[in-house]
Amino acid sequence: MTTTAYRSRYPLLAASAGERPLADVELTVTLEVPTFHGHTELTVRPGVVDDAAIELYGYGECAVLARAMHLRTGWPLALVETVERIYRWAHVGVLTPAGHLLDIHGNRSLQQVQADFKREHGLRVTTCPLPTLNLLFDVIGEREETRRGWIDGSAIAPLTAELAGVFADLLIAQAQADEISEAVSC
Repeated sequence: MTTTAYRSRYPLLAASAGERPLADVELTVTLEVPTFHGHTELTVRPGVVDDAAIELYGYGECAVLARAMHLRTGWPLALVETVERIYRWAHVGVLTPAGHLLDIHGNRSLQQVQADFKREHGLRVTTCPLPTLNLLFDVIGEREETRRGWIDGSAIAPLTAELAGVFADLLIAQAQADEISEAVSC
């Protein structure tokens, strides 16, 4: 995406950046609920997939990133849920047209997602496609009064939405390039 497109699509981030590229801007994100690893504050750079971005969108705010990718592409949401004795959802991304899960970790096969969860968390997981944000909201189980605001975005801080949008655009472009390359090599 060109600098001009970034500035028009992400006006709050562009204002923070001034003349610098967005990737040079450091934003400190404060979380109400700690990430899986206990972080309540992370400093991220828009569009830079580093440890902080992975912690934010891989272990805390995955639903916000998945929402942004879903809204841009219409791809179904991909709910990762445990298959242990007690059901719980563990993560969410989107399912690409090739059937891969796309999240902050990149474009991965469902088998790779299962292997990653087993290795990192000791959990056996499965992936369930959800075609709408409404269904995702049902599973996540947030308070009913926040449903409409979460789905339409009014309950998401504008800067938070822009930040997730930058990562969504980057990941979608990478996934599309991966899938085109994979189709051509067949």
